[in-house]
Amino acid sequence: MPYAPHILIVDDDERLCNLIEEALSKAGFGAASTQDPLGALEMLYNDRYEIALIDINMPVMDGISLAKGIKRERPDLGIILISGFGNFHNAVEAIKTGAYDFIQKPFKMDELIFSVKRLAKLLELEREVTAKTEELRKSEERYRTLIENAADGIGLLQNGAIVFHNKALGKILGYGNTSLYKWKLLDLIWPDDHEKALRHIDDVSSGTINQAPAQYRLKRQDGSSCWTSVNISLIDYQAKPTLIASFRDITPSVEIENMQNDMERMLRHDMRSQLIGIMGFTTRLIQHTPLTETQFEYCKHIQRCGAQLENMIETYLHVSKLEQGTLVFNKEEFNFLDAVRHSRDTLRELADKKNVNITIIFNHKIYSLEDKLPFYGDRVYLQSALNNLLKNAIEASPSNMSVKIKVRTKEGYVKVSISNWGTVPEEVRSRFFEKYASFGKEVGIGLGTYMARLVVQGHGGDIKLLSSQEDGTVVTWELTYGNA
Repeated sequence: MPYAPHILIVDDDERLCNLIEEALSKAGFGAASTQDPLGALEMLYNDRYEIALIDINMPVMDGISLAKGIKRERPDLGIILISGFGNFHNAVEAIKTGAYDFIQKPFKMDELIFSVKRLAKLLELEREVTAKTEELRKSEERYRTLIENAADGIGLLQNGAIVFHNKALGKILGYGNTSLYKWKLLDLIWPDDHEKALRHIDDVSSGTINQAPAQYRLKRQDGSSCWTSVNISLIDYQAKPTLIASFRDITPSVEIENMQNDMERMLRHDMRSQLIGIMGFTTRLIQHTPLTETQFEYCKHIQRCGAQLENMIETYLHVSKLEQGTLVFNKEEFNFLDAVRHSRDTLRELADKKNVNITIIFNHKIYSLEDKLPFYGDRVYLQSALNNLLKNAIEASPSNMSVKIKVRTKEGYVKVSISNWGTVPEEVRSRFFEKYASFGKEVGIGLGTYMARLVVQGHGGDIKLLSSQEDGTVVTWELTYGNA
């Protein structure tokens, strides 16, 4: 529907009022009229009327005074003044009142209707602008509220200077509620990271990248540094090209990562070199030195402890790589059943100590050496996962019972289940594959099942645990065949 404002006609000539009212009605406008200027003033306080046609020469109150009174109370109302005296003074006074048009009597009705339509169109545009402006104001207010309550520091930058920022940015930098308005961003960046930050900002500003995260340090008020993950985008703000930057404080995670890297270096080089020396000297004692039976047992015990420690170090290093996503699996084609058999042979001594029988079943039949299951994956890590899960099953199994390894193929998947007749306590089942989840073991660091889960997931598979008093414990995992 086209916009058709309601119009009030104010003229002491009733006949003219009726003629104008009739013409406006035919043109699609709602119109009413009055011969009382004071009454008109009361009527125009009502928002129902949006345009007033006012005769200048009226008794009691002239049209100029009425127009001024209306504009004081209703500055948004459109006014067209009509006068039988088209002198210069009246025209000037009409302009001073803020009237839209000044029409001299006698006039043609088409001329009046045309003026009203032009005013109606102007008022419609003003209404749209007002609505859009209000919508924009509310939208900006909502975004400011969101930004102010964001946990990340956020700043708007124009020509390298901060033109707006939220409280979180001041908090990250240790300035509290102090305004950073007009501060240069470069002054807040750690000096050693200036080049990296400038390159990041230039890439976004030039359009080389639309939005890209980077990590660099900011300089805090107390002179210390904090690591931040920075996202920058180019937007238009107040009709100017503006960079919006978010800063997330990642100092704790960076410090943990640095500590982890230091720990890995220590394990990989310092501890391992010492361990190699201990294992080498112990082996030399056993092979080349006359020992009493007690001394021999002591040396063998040192060897076993060294082997366990070496395994722990290797497991920790592998888990660390898997967690960080820096490990690239060396995938190749191999016979998956050979890996299963190798796990059984490796752990046979542990099983024999508990008189636990290990049975391998392939596609519902007892496994034989002739069976083949070509698989594409990282044999070393999958072998480690098998060893960890089978070792866990043997240790959890009651003595004189069996552990079963079932391997099945179905629709592009290899399904592996390792079962034993032990039971995992109900309160720890949900944490079975979590890091450092070790239950009732004298040795071990609780990384075996956790690492197995990471390896299976790294091969696009899934792993789960079922345990009950009636059925024992079953660890099941599925792997896709993969592509060579």
